[in-house]
Amino acid sequence: MHQLESKFISFIKSNKLLAKGDSVLLAVSGGVDSMVMLDLFFNLKKKLKLTLTVIHVNHQLRGKESDGDEKFVIEKSAQLGIPCICERIDIKGFIQKKKLSKQVGARILRYECFEKTRRHSKSNVVATAHHANDNTETMMLNILRGSGIHGLSGIPLKNEKRKIIRPLLFANKSEIEDYAYIKDVEFRVDSSNNLCDYKRNELRLKIFPILRKRISNFDEKLNAIAFLMSEVSGKLNKLIDKKVQKILHSDSHVYLDLHKLKLEPEFIQDEIFIEILNRLQIETSEKKVEGLKKLASLAVGKILELGGQYLAYRERDKIVIEKRHNKPKEIKDIKFGGSYEFNGIKLSISRPFSLPGQYVSSKSVEFIDADKISGKIILRPWQQGDWFIPLGMTKKKKLSDFFIDVKIPRYIKQSIPILESDGNIIWVCGNRIDDRYKITNKTKKVIKLTYQQMQ
Repeated sequence: MHQLESKFISFIKSNKLLAKGDSVLLAVSGGVDSMVMLDLFFNLKKKLKLTLTVIHVNHQLRGKESDGDEKFVIEKSAQLGIPCICERIDIKGFIQKKKLSKQVGARILRYECFEKTRRHSKSNVVATAHHANDNTETMMLNILRGSGIHGLSGIPLKNEKRKIIRPLLFANKSEIEDYAYIKDVEFRVDSSNNLCDYKRNELRLKIFPILRKRISNFDEKLNAIAFLMSEVSGKLNKLIDKKVQKILHSDSHVYLDLHKLKLEPEFIQDEIFIEILNRLQIETSEKKVEGLKKLASLAVGKILELGGQYLAYRERDKIVIEKRHNKPKEIKDIKFGGSYEFNGIKLSISRPFSLPGQYVSSKSVEFIDADKISGKIILRPWQQGDWFIPLGMTKKKKLSDFFIDVKIPRYIKQSIPILESDGNIIWVCGNRIDDRYKITNKTKKVIKLTYQQMQ
């Protein structure tokens, strides 16, 4: 028995990664690491009475080379008599839609495939071929990104929520390659691994070779720290989960309770921010964490770009995190007697009629002087720089200041329609009409405006 094989069995047993009779879904790319893992599991299959299934995810990023990997994995799985499931993912479309980096987008889609296939195949766990060198690289990337205490723990040995295990985390790359050579394990070579387009590849190809020459047992030392910190990280995870449950709230939007957040020590605040970013699938960085900390002390209305689809902004007692919304297009042809749907709102505008003896205005129903309407009427979203003269006032007021005065959060004001005529705001729908259009003792004809939230 090869030394790697005995270590593999011992590592699985000592860390309780598998139980006898388990069904295991093997994530196999076709590279040397995953092909060695496939061979090791095949040899262990009878001893532990395992049921094995292979999952191969085709990222479709390298054209014929990606298709060649898929064909290779299918053929090798068939030779071993192991069922193989292949999934193709559209990374380019996904990252464009979600505004993510290629690596982050690929990781999200890949693990979604793993979980879907695990459930479909009724597997107990998914095994990935991450090894000690991967762990070293991940630790260093985490440190550079500023991903906190969790980052120092590197790649988790197992993920209970996702049912992921990493049974090769003890082995370094040279051990794996030595096993492949001696056991004649065939594998494919990913040409993109030799490019320095990504930070991980740059570390692997340029920086780590220098460090390994200058520091003896470089990977072993970092991995020892990772295993030590994984225990700390596990306990911290439970603590942060409890804290996040109290601080993070979600209704139509995600927001953080600043009063409760500020009661926590600063390093706990950092970890809370990191956890929230992870939950929202926002790539973590020291810049984003520092930005959120700073936002907590800035004035109401300040905005932080979180990259991708998300932004955060300061409200009075909270930080709100929301997805970017495309502003609804304006409706330019508003006619008397019509009803219009706009961003989940139904607005009706009556034909001019004689001033009634009695009428009641409210936030959802307003009456205005028909004779003061001139020019084309449009319905549009609010814009920076908008102003009007709120009913009861004589001076113009910026709409942004008005929203602050009446305590309308940013995420709500984005959806408030503005009724405008001839360049002047008539009605901030559902809130206030402009004083210039109010009914006076000279009014003869009126228009009824109705605002209704659609279900």
